[in-house]
Amino acid sequence: MKRAVLLTRPGAQYAPGGDTLQIHESADVLRSQGWQAQIVDSANAALEALREGDTLHLWNIQRVWDWGELVQQARRRGARVLITPLLHPLGLYHRRGRAGLDRLAAKFIRDPDRFAALRWGRGNLRAEAKTALDAADVVLLAHKQELAWLQDWCEAQPRCTAVVPPAIPAVQTVSTATALPQDFILSVGRIEPLKNPMAVRKAAARLRRDSIFVGGVPRGQHLLYSRAFRRSTRRAGTRWLGPLPAAQVRAVMRHARVHALASWTEVLGRVSVEAALEGCAVVATNVGHLPALLGRETPGLFLVEPGDDEGLLKAIQEAWSFGRSPGGPLSLRAESLTWERVAPQLLDAYEAS
Repeated sequence: MKRAVLLTRPGAQYAPGGDTLQIHESADVLRSQGWQAQIVDSANAALEALREGDTLHLWNIQRVWDWGELVQQARRRGARVLITPLLHPLGLYHRRGRAGLDRLAAKFIRDPDRFAALRWGRGNLRAEAKTALDAADVVLLAHKQELAWLQDWCEAQPRCTAVVPPAIPAVQTVSTATALPQDFILSVGRIEPLKNPMAVRKAAARLRRDSIFVGGVPRGQHLLYSRAFRRSTRRAGTRWLGPLPAAQVRAVMRHARVHALASWTEVLGRVSVEAALEGCAVVATNVGHLPALLGRETPGLFLVEPGDDEGLLKAIQEAWSFGRSPGGPLSLRAESLTWERVAPQLLDAYEAS
């Protein structure tokens, strides 16, 4: 039996996110085709699980410090290595979006890569990323342009690449028992400065539109921000539902008119793709892979600069006027990012490695 070891980020079981879902769903795709797929959350456990001929799959090149020497050790054991880099910019968030002590430190440490390196106590992120990418058997790109991004960022020269975009389930069948207004602005994401839900709440209040927020509070982080946000949602027309299961989130999306995510930085913004699939008009920041994968000019998608509150207000207003469009161009673009479409590409990449 073909075996794969998939490395998720440390602590993912306590704070699941889009990256965690992507890894678990990838494992399900492999299992459906007869693979034995094991998910682990530490480099040591991943190395212990590997045997000759296995495939090791790593995600998010900006977490390369979590891996240590795993790429080289895996290859020495005769295992194949796949890397899904999911490169995304951190500069704007580093300079303007961080809160608390992070913001104070960022004033003195201008380079986000150096900032991260000092926090982790390790060396040059770009050099380590290049070493890992060059050593991998296959680098799985979100889209063709990502290769140029990687080459510009760390001068990586992967030996082999394949395009395997992030994917979402096509259907979530659980319905919601929550009473919802007829039309509202929805924002799904953790209650923290990076996701920037406060900006969406303020824009919705200025437009006098009902708004609903879904998302958990990070464990032990950004407490002042989350408290301020929760106080603000006590006002009329604003509700915070807390964290919900993925299927129930999709059910809420079917009732929303607009989904807005004002995040400072995103790999993809999985919830934006899910909302598009469910027929919402989508407002998102123009960072990460979302513009390339959904298409900047696709009707129903409204992109703004991170931190541009007036631009966000205008985009939400335009999206509200555009309204829901199930089966429209944006929904069709989102359909191309469902597992039914992407699974064959993932399996081909595994076989090619």
